[in-house]
Amino acid sequence: MKKQIKSDSVLKFFSAVIAICLWFYVVQVESPEMDRVIKGVPVVFTQKNVLEDKNLIILNDAEYTIDVKIQGSRKYVMEVDNKNITVLADVGNISTTGRHVVLSNVVLPYAGLDIINKNPSTLAIHVDDLVTVEKPVEVLPQGTPKDSHVVGTLKANPETVSIRGPKTILDGIQSVAAMVDVHGKVADIAERVPLQFLGTNNKEITGQLLTASATEIEVHAEILKSKTVDLVPVFQDSSLDLVDDFVLDDSSIKKVKVAGAQTLIDSLTAIETKPISLHALDDDGKITIKLDLPSGVRSLDGDSLTLRFSPKHP
Repeated sequence: MKKQIKSDSVLKFFSAVIAICLWFYVVQVESPEMDRVIKGVPVVFTQKNVLEDKNLIILNDAEYTIDVKIQGSRKYVMEVDNKNITVLADVGNISTTGRHVVLSNVVLPYAGLDIINKNPSTLAIHVDDLVTVEKPVEVLPQGTPKDSHVVGTLKANPETVSIRGPKTILDGIQSVAAMVDVHGKVADIAERVPLQFLGTNNKEITGQLLTASATEIEVHAEILKSKTVDLVPVFQDSSLDLVDDFVLDDSSIKKVKVAGAQTLIDSLTAIETKPISLHALDDDGKITIKLDLPSGVRSLDGDSLTLRFSPKHP
């Protein structure tokens, strides 16, 4: 009985081996014909340089793909994928902007394969003007400096960049920005940062169709010490006869916030006004004055302020 079981096992083993050999022979040697769909084959547009010589460009050319149905021996059909099959579309004859329909040509990697179908059979492409524009670079601070510090002058080098691409996309660029991180900073910043093209609502515009004269630039962000100091009115000689008759109103500005290098700000206790003529007060006792700011110091409240004077009560 044991001998019979062993004999049956051996027979089953050899039957399986023979079946595998027959399958291999049929598939690899006889290689019956079959068809197969290769999906998402990217389209390569040829003669784009000719198109660019006419100042034209295809919009979103990297997004075009087609599905190709091929037929042939199983051995070769199964070795085809969307990396070794090529779809070409010639755009050299296009000479105007707008929508154009072009034909595609499929190049297969092995002889003996046939193309049964292409989907889509034709390609509808959109062609735009290829233009170049010059845009100013705007340095945008991100974050907030350390307490009692503010962002001063922001500079970009270069101050402008040249951008080349489809007119439709370039028209949507509202600004070219260089972001600089100022969070928690107490000293000036000098670094290289990448450029960003911003559209509506500061949404970044990206794309391989855009090329710029610079992809990153040098930026300098000035970090200044800030401080609130007293405002001291100074009067013209011609107003001295009225000084004893007026006093700065309680509702008027009496302090001003200034900023500058720490060595300047630490020693500063007050800011004087440019000479004021009390004869120029309006009916409400108001007058617009300018600040007499030391070199290197700026007012964070503006260089011109409105003061209000009230008559002194007897």
